Amino acid sequence: MKSLLVLALSFILACPARAHSDLEEHGSPRERAPDNWTKFEWPKMKAVLFGQYAPTEEELELIDRAVPKKPTAKPAKERRILVFYRCLYPHTAITTACETFERIGASTGAYTAVISDNPADFTPENLKSFDAVLLNNTVNYDKIIGEKGKQAILDFVRSGKGLIGIHAASDAAKDWKEGAEMMGGIFGGHPWLPNGNWAFQLETPDHPVNAGFKGKGFWLRDEIYSYRSGTFSRSRSRVLVGLDLSKDENRNSPELHKDQRNVAQNAKEHPVSWIHQFGGGRVFYTSFGHRNTVYWNAPVLQHMLDGIQFALGDLEGSTTPSADLEDVEIAPAPEK
Repeated sequence: MKSLLVLALSFILACPARAHSDLEEHGSPRERAPDNWTKFEWPKMKAVLFGQYAPTEEELELIDRAVPKKPTAKPAKERRILVFYRCLYPHTAITTACETFERIGASTGAYTAVISDNPADFTPENLKSFDAVLLNNTVNYDKIIGEKGKQAILDFVRSGKGLIGIHAASDAAKDWKEGAEMMGGIFGGHPWLPNGNWAFQLETPDHPVNAGFKGKGFWLRDEIYSYRSGTFSRSRSRVLVGLDLSKDENRNSPELHKDQRNVAQNAKEHPVSWIHQFGGGRVFYTSFGHRNTVYWNAPVLQHMLDGIQFALGDLEGSTTPSADLEDVEIAPAPEK
């Protein structure tokens, strides 16, 4: 009888741990979205994002545990970031990301986040009050902010301010050459689908924006983009994180997009996070950020904070383009 009680108690104690692990890996289950909701007008689309896809209380607890608790670099002054999320195709993690970037700023004191879906915020007068713009999964944001907004953000970054692009921020500027150059790469596809567990390597693992990974490559579930030919250049950008293409999973996994497997199989190298100068300003982009689970992954959040502080000008880090480096140290992903 005693052994049965012990077994029962062990099972009860193990269940919450298993449930918590499942929550961390997959997030809270949600009902199916309304049919064709990705084609709704923005107000209805936004209502689904902030209703059905808002982070749950359990997910907010995971985020609070994962966010950095102090700035990596002391801010030179009080910093304000415009976090813009309006888009023409909605990613379900948008509201989770908005919450996360707001909480990173509040937790660390590195910046204050102003969350916005208003394209009218992209005027020279309004942008003067910000130190950086963060584009949160903003598919075709250039079509939303219009010609005057496009010129305003170009002038803003060139003048010495910062730009942070998260995941689908690169799924824009397809017919806007200057915008493509500013971001550094434009969406071409997503061979590496979000349920796949992909291997990542660090380039120059001791770079300050890579510090959160502690010098080691890693594995992560997320959707990773390919880029349109001619839009990404190692002669312009400093690659920080890339896919570790020495790992067979990155080339032959069943989780690869069935129609884009050739991209993965033929790739010689593939950037995921990078930085560069654009005029007098600094740009940080990462393909991470499709899955909501990424926003409670502590090393990735540290990487994002460091990218943000780099873009703000508070964290120093070399922007020497990768092509100009004589020798690049690589920290590969560990074996599974």
